[in-house]
Amino acid sequence: MVAVAVDLGGTHATCALVRDAEVLAKQTLTPGDAGKLAPLLPQLADAVRNLSCRLGISLGDCAGLVLGFCGIAGADSGRVLSTNGKYDDAPGIDLPAWCLKELGLPFRIENDARLALLGERGAGAARGYDDVVMITLGTGIGGAAMIGGKLLRGRHYQAGCLGGHLAIHPRGRRCTCGAIGCAESEASTWALPCLC
Repeated sequence: MVAVAVDLGGTHATCALVRDAEVLAKQTLTPGDAGKLAPLLPQLADAVRNLSCRLGISLGDCAGLVLGFCGIAGADSGRVLSTNGKYDDAPGIDLPAWCLKELGLPFRIENDARLALLGERGAGAARGYDDVVMITLGTGIGGAAMIGGKLLRGRHYQAGCLGGHLAIHPRGRRCTCGAIGCAESEASTWALPCLC
């Protein structure tokens, strides 16, 4: 069955129609204002419609839409719970209602690093393994873990987040989270140009 996948990072949004491990078509958008999600939603909906039209696939034939979000996402509630300077309006947006109204699709959300880990387990380097840890490097630094084939989420959706907001340099730069010397403020793509 075909599904819609959206990867929402700090500097891009990629929409794709996928079947199993195959990307049928994709489109990448550059958000005009990474501080807000609401202005990007119409562009995402248009991109999904364009992809389905180009492939001749009705959205009614899609299983749903999954959004990989660059922050803390409540997989059970379908809501963004917390952001870190990216898409700060997201916790106030009812994304499942938006998706149903605009596209007629059920909605799921997960942290982008966790979805990357699921992708590697399903079709990549972690295929066949049930106990996996992954660190993602990009605009931010993320992390995810799986034990016994199940993602670690925890009560507050922060279990297994082994990434960017661990202090690694006691006299480092101030991070967007407010702490000093986080891995993200020292080694993510937004921080690396500052090392010159």
